[in-house]
Amino acid sequence: MLFKKTKEETTGTLPAGETPEPREALLKIKVQDGKPCEKILTLEIGKDRIQKEFESFYTAIAPRAKVPGFRPGKVPRDVLVMHYEKNANDSVLEALLSESLPKALREKEISPLATPEIKDIQFSKEKLVYKAFVETRPKIKLGRVTGLSAKKEKAEIKPEAMEKALQQTQEMHAQYKAVEGRAAKLGDFVIADYVCTADGKEMEKRNDDWIELKEDEYLKGFSVQLVGASPGEEKDVKIVFPADMADKRVAGKTAVFKMKVKEIKEKSLPALDDELAKQAGDYKDLNDLKQKLTQDLEKRAQEEKDAAFERELLNELIKHNKLDIPGGLLQRRTEYLMDQASQRFVSQGGTAELFDKEKEKLTKEFEAEARRQIHLAFLLDEIAEAQGIKAEEADLQKRYEALSKQYRQPKEAVEKYYREHREAVDGLMDQVRNEKVIEFLKQNAKIQ
Repeated sequence: MLFKKTKEETTGTLPAGETPEPREALLKIKVQDGKPCEKILTLEIGKDRIQKEFESFYTAIAPRAKVPGFRPGKVPRDVLVMHYEKNANDSVLEALLSESLPKALREKEISPLATPEIKDIQFSKEKLVYKAFVETRPKIKLGRVTGLSAKKEKAEIKPEAMEKALQQTQEMHAQYKAVEGRAAKLGDFVIADYVCTADGKEMEKRNDDWIELKEDEYLKGFSVQLVGASPGEEKDVKIVFPADMADKRVAGKTAVFKMKVKEIKEKSLPALDDELAKQAGDYKDLNDLKQKLTQDLEKRAQEEKDAAFERELLNELIKHNKLDIPGGLLQRRTEYLMDQASQRFVSQGGTAELFDKEKEKLTKEFEAEARRQIHLAFLLDEIAEAQGIKAEEADLQKRYEALSKQYRQPKEAVEKYYREHREAVDGLMDQVRNEKVIEFLKQNAKIQ
């Protein structure tokens, strides 16, 4: 929502209930251009307005002020001032800042993208002067929007893709039978408990872990050391961790896995026939399964091609429509993307400490993506306004219907949630509107 043009804080009218102040009490406002997408406001408030605010403070506190030797409400003004001067200064300054900056933004019709930064405060009972650094929307002059050129490839399904899909179906219905009368061999699954140590320190401990014995594996030479093992046997497996391991504690180091083999299982794949097709889902026979798999593969492949086309098209839009990116907004978006990536990394078994070690390198990558996202957001918003593209109520109803099917919830429940969360509705409307803008770009593009 930060990218959209807003009407709030843009008019010079006073809020309901306020009356114009005497001329001498009005703000003195000076506006200068700062960094790209930044306005620097210098505000000055005179003696009359400051004295009025001090008077309001002391009038409000007098009935309840506690000063030794005086009853509440009976404290002389000079004594009151002496005891509460620090509180008065803090309160008056806060009140004047809170009042003057919004007024200045309204008067100068400036819409900030974030809370302005206040600096260089000079405050006395005679005068208040300060600077407000305001991050603003970039000035956008649209260049080429229609006639953008991008390549759109037609999806093709290779025979090996179908073979892989059928193999995955077999794998999903594989059976694992306990091996009797022989030792483990390549292709088997060993079920074992183990403790992994490196440099004499325990790095990992797992119970009932399934280990597939295979030649092609990430930890080279691990499986072959378990070939010939039998249930009940204890065995040490020694390997050297790859130098590119995400866990830098063990990268490139020699580790020992103290294994206790509990069971050996042999995988048995079902035959690729009509019976498997019926087990796999609502399919009449193997031919029906193949047809449905083909349709799914074609759909996914086409979605990938469409996504590649859209990305190339949007890159062309960025290329032909330059604009300044607000520095603060770029920093906030980069930090957001970094935080999301960190949470995913931790949820997948990594640690925050490991992620932080790569932070400097990752920041550049995420900053580039953040810059792209912000650039696009401003452009899509500007194009929507220029072309009169909006999200209508009918669009929202269609989206509620789609979300209802996606989450298997009644449409009424989905709509109720959004109606009770205004920001969620606004976000959904932005999403729908942007999709309409992208569709406009596609319809007016030169497809290679």
